[in-house]
Amino acid sequence: MRRFQIGDRVTVKEGTSLFYTRVQTYTRGKIGVIAEYRPAWVIPEDEAWGRDEGRAEPFYVVRFNQRDLWPGYQGYPNDTLETEIYERWLEPAKEEAK
Repeated sequence: MRRFQIGDRVTVKEGTSLFYTRVQTYTRGKIGVIAEYRPAWVIPEDEAWGRDEGRAEPFYVVRFNQRDLWPGYQGYPNDTLETEIYERWLEPAKEEAK
């Protein structure tokens, strides 16, 4: 069962990059939108050590507005960046107070 659906707003968890560098630091703590779902695959920590039958986890393509990623971004307001992120690095985005 998928934890997130296409269109869901998610926040990338803050975490150490000491042993895991696949989630770009500039996306951590930022809110994006699920753009695509990808089937489960061996997690990078196991794959890096040749454990091809290791733990598997689904991942998602998350779309971010570039202005949210980089303060002072000078591009167009609708410029986006998409990146793949494993499910355990995502949590539902909290709704902003209005």
